[in-house]
Amino acid sequence: MARKARPSLRDVEQEAEKFSTPKTEKEKAIIDAAVELFGKQGIDGATTAQIAKQANVTEKTLFRYFPTKKDLVRRVFFPLLLRIGLVQNWESFKALLREKGRDAGFRGWYVALATDRLATVSRNPQLARTVLLELVQNEELRDVMERVWRQYIWQPMLESLTELKGEGAIRKDVDVEVLARAVHCFHIGYFLTRFVFAPHVKWDDAEQIEMMADLLESGAGTRRNVVQR
Repeated sequence: MARKARPSLRDVEQEAEKFSTPKTEKEKAIIDAAVELFGKQGIDGATTAQIAKQANVTEKTLFRYFPTKKDLVRRVFFPLLLRIGLVQNWESFKALLREKGRDAGFRGWYVALATDRLATVSRNPQLARTVLLELVQNEELRDVMERVWRQYIWQPMLESLTELKGEGAIRKDVDVEVLARAVHCFHIGYFLTRFVFAPHVKWDDAEQIEMMADLLESGAGTRRNVVQR
C-alpha cells in the first residue's frame, strides 16, 4: 500500500482558512467543542462521542463534517501550529530596529520576539499544553511543525540576527546559528515550564522575558552594563 503523502504547508494554510470560516453553525460548534476537549483531555483522551455531545450534535453529524477523527485533529491543530510558527509582526521588528537603530539592539529584538510568541501560545493555554505534549508523540504534527518552523521561524530569525550582527548589536565572533538555537532553547524551556510542568505557578511573564534578555545579551550583545537584579 502506498504511503499517504505528507501534508504540505498549503494543506496547513487551507485548514487554517477553514478553521477561521466554518460553513455552518454546527461545524463551528464541533470545532469549538474539539478545541475545548482536546485542550483539556488531549487527542487520545477526547472521543468523537464526547465532542459531538459537547457540540450538541449527533456523532453521525460530526462525521459528516469530519469523516475521521484525524480530519478533526488536523482542523484544530494545523492552524495552531501555523500561528505558533508564523511571526506575523516580524516586519514590525525590522521597523523597530530601523527606527531606533543600535539603541534597540539585540535586547529590543529579543523582548519583542519573546513577547509575541508568548502572546500567541497564551491565547489558549490548555490547547497549547496539549500541542507541546502531542508534538513529542504525534509524528504528523511534528512533521508539519518542522516545516512551519523552518520556513516561518528559522530562516527569518537567521536573517534578522545577521542584520543585527552587521549593525554591531551582536559581537562579531558570535555564530548567529548558535545564538538562534539558544533563543529557541530559552523559549521552549520557558513554555514547557510555564504551560506543562508548572502551569499553576503565578508567573510574571514580562519580568521573566527581561531576565532571559539579560542572560542572552550578556553573552551575545555589546551592552556595557547588565542591570543587576
